[in-house]
Amino acid sequence: MARSSEHDSQSIYEAATRWRDRCLLGDGSLFGTGALWTPTNLETIHAVFVDAPDEGKRTFMQKFEDQIRPAGPEICRLAAEVLYVYFLFPSNVGADRKKGRVTEVLSWAGAAFPTEELLADALEHGIGSGGQGYNTNRPREIAFLIQFAMAWKGLTENDQNEFANAPWEFMRVVDGVDEADVRQGRHMLLHLLFPDEFERIATRDHKRRVVVAFESMLIRKDIVSEDIDQRLLALRQELLVLLGNPRNPIAPRGIDFYRSPLVEVWNDSGESGEGAAPMDALRHKKQVILYGPPGTGKTFRAKRVSDRLIRSALLAKHGAKAYFEKVKTGEIESEIRDRIHRLQLHPAYGYEDFVRGLHINGKGATEYRLGYLPQLVEKMKNEGSDLPRVLILDEINRTDLSRMLGECFSLLEDRDQDVELPGLDTAGTRMTLRIPNNLYVIGTMNLIDQSVEQMDFALRRRFLWVLCPFDGEALVSAAKDLWGRVPCRVGWNVVEADFVKLAQAAKALNREIHGSPLLGAQYEIGHTYLLDAVSFLKDDLGTRPQTFLWKRNGKAKRPVEQTWELSLKPLILEYLSGLDAKSREAEIARLASAFLRVLPEVD
Repeated sequence: MARSSEHDSQSIYEAATRWRDRCLLGDGSLFGTGALWTPTNLETIHAVFVDAPDEGKRTFMQKFEDQIRPAGPEICRLAAEVLYVYFLFPSNVGADRKKGRVTEVLSWAGAAFPTEELLADALEHGIGSGGQGYNTNRPREIAFLIQFAMAWKGLTENDQNEFANAPWEFMRVVDGVDEADVRQGRHMLLHLLFPDEFERIATRDHKRRVVVAFESMLIRKDIVSEDIDQRLLALRQELLVLLGNPRNPIAPRGIDFYRSPLVEVWNDSGESGEGAAPMDALRHKKQVILYGPPGTGKTFRAKRVSDRLIRSALLAKHGAKAYFEKVKTGEIESEIRDRIHRLQLHPAYGYEDFVRGLHINGKGATEYRLGYLPQLVEKMKNEGSDLPRVLILDEINRTDLSRMLGECFSLLEDRDQDVELPGLDTAGTRMTLRIPNNLYVIGTMNLIDQSVEQMDFALRRRFLWVLCPFDGEALVSAAKDLWGRVPCRVGWNVVEADFVKLAQAAKALNREIHGSPLLGAQYEIGHTYLLDAVSFLKDDLGTRPQTFLWKRNGKAKRPVEQTWELSLKPLILEYLSGLDAKSREAEIARLASAFLRVLPEVD
């Protein structure tokens, strides 16, 4: 089964089943009695919402009210239930926010949120992250749900009864709706109603990446259809044979592609699937650069991408059974460590260190010695393996990269060719160098040190460029990890909501920095600068307060103020060092006001 294992999600699946039985197979209401999900009502909400989009700059709820409320109480109640279904899956939206939005729409009809415990419990946790994109595209995702319901109502009663219990027929109805191929709701809806057949994966790209990483382990190739969801189900069936024992220490909570030991094979980002996937870029081009503001975890991500790339290759090499046994013994981790090579570049590091340089030997004579890259290539030749090795060039813009690479500049693109190096070796012969196809290169670059445009354009085109911006989910995840490292009487579940607000405050700060004429996007604050709040809060836990990082009015408490004064403010002052004192003080005051009071998220 592909059901979520992080929380008890039974209430979510029960609520989804009730929606199917009452609203799709009947015309009833999810929250109450009487007819509500009728073809006529669906046509009305389609006319006032889908056919009349509001592209203005106001919040979603402001526009939604103007579209829905004039249609009358019944349509308002239908809109509230549509919004409720929209909120069932995503775990990256808080329970209070979900319930608050549904309650607000119900109030337009003079109704209240139902008192039944099941309906409230179903909004508590969610199944998986929809990412910021699911919120940003809320009007389109809700429109998709409405269009699906209308398409369903157009089926005969016999087809409805048959397809409601037939996952692949149901999928074909869903896929017949306009824009189904780009809507996250497509994947969420299928999982909610058929969690035994469809993964809790909310993006087609993540499904594709899972298949790419694991398909080599399939034993029965004949059961694999062209359909990606059927291929995922076949993979699950194979994995259940290998890892399905409940007492298996490798997968004690069941098979979940977002949990160990599976997530490490394929996922180099979060559950939301937003942004570019460095591993895809690395496989395609063999060399990528991760760039962005300082503190956005580029080195950490480079290591993780390297890990994922090598791990998936080891799975294909060893086969699934041997691979998971080696995971259990720690052999896989050892193999991965041996295949990742990291160089910290700096202004003094050059061609002589990286490729080849003249040195004085013990006899006082000069001789050429191989640099880091040829030595690595020689090691790979002697090994005779086609498994990937990854070379991480950390902070590549701190050295003259074109000079450091020398002749290897062209080899990055022409991997099937040799290049002659200058000078002769001790035997009087000329040396050649070829970069192996299984050597991958990841560079990291801080935009604040040198802009992308300043790099040699001929060199730029030999890399694919992946932006690493501030990541609120990464901040919360890293804070959770740090919180668990040192014992504390306050559990993470108690403070998590305040760290989510910290991420929200950081987003507000970065919006101000991005739009500032004195700063700009390259000066945005990376999420690692905010992790000091973890230790500041732990030091501050003398008595058990009702809130931890934020007061009830949204103002920052001491740990957030310390993070600003000791981590963020000095950094920003350094960024503004070229300005007069008055301009610096005014800008700092403006940015402090944006960060030190968290406001409700606008949607």
